[in-house]
Amino acid sequence: MPPPPTSRQRGTGQRIQRNRASSTPRSSAAGAPSNRQSQLPGAYTDVQRGPSHPPVEPKDPLQAIGEETVLAIQQGGYKTPDGRRQTIAEACQQLQGPGTRFHSSDNIILDNWRRPPTTSDGATAVSGSDTIDVHFRLQSTLAAAREWAWSARAPYERIGVLSCAHPTVPGGGFNTSTGAFKSQEASLNRASNLSYALFSPTAAPFYSLHKTTQGINNGFFSNAMVYAQDVTLVRDDFHEWAFPLKVDVVNATPVDANEVQRALVKQGGMPKETMRKLVREALEERMGRILRLFELEGDNVLILTGFGAGMPPSLIIAR
Repeated sequence: MPPPPTSRQRGTGQRIQRNRASSTPRSSAAGAPSNRQSQLPGAYTDVQRGPSHPPVEPKDPLQAIGEETVLAIQQGGYKTPDGRRQTIAEACQQLQGPGTRFHSSDNIILDNWRRPPTTSDGATAVSGSDTIDVHFRLQSTLAAAREWAWSARAPYERIGVLSCAHPTVPGGGFNTSTGAFKSQEASLNRASNLSYALFSPTAAPFYSLHKTTQGINNGFFSNAMVYAQDVTLVRDDFHEWAFPLKVDVVNATPVDANEVQRALVKQGGMPKETMRKLVREALEERMGRILRLFELEGDNVLILTGFGAGMPPSLIIAR
């Protein structure tokens, strides 16, 4: 797990404003603050300036929120706006253990995703319903997950969420200064204890694989996935602490068509239509495995997202 934040907390969901330094000459009086210092937020006015103490840049608010989430997880819980203490220590322990499962690229069961699932005696499994309802929503994955988890009819409905995983950085760097702050994966990790699963020993092979040439695979990456059961959502879409809700999460890395194109150009190039065909086939295979994994785990209400970095969205969504 990443270390708890050591810097001063900036508050939840508040952007730190820094005024531009005034062009007025600095005061020459000993000990008097400069115009620049007097316009800095209070958190910085006590920082000494000089060669040994360079100016402190403000932390990105989303990074601060990610650090605050990690700290709350490490302390075993948090308080909702109504003052109630929400305990998630046991849920985190489960994600460090049996609640997290790694599925390799050569998983035989997922290899056969095109075939109907079978029971233990080899018979074709019968679905409880032949009806599939599809809803298109203009909202974040987090908002949709909370909405459906709140109204889920347990134990008949289990909520499964697809997270577009960074191939080498657990959580997409959701609590670091260089993280992909606006990514879907980072948003989910800032608002849940999903990072406990991604930093667990069980998930380690997923990230070590994608640091190899085989895992990178010219931007196609691999079909490996990490399944996290009973992830606790602890924040809402406005970054506020919220009532804890349970969802299951599949972490899978989409094909990066832009990286594929760059890699193929270095290797001598390829007709554009041929490249697009390869990308579509790779995406179809990965998405089929994702859906089969959800099915096998018993998730029957799925929160999906645009899956396929670098491809024209209409081509992928239409399929």
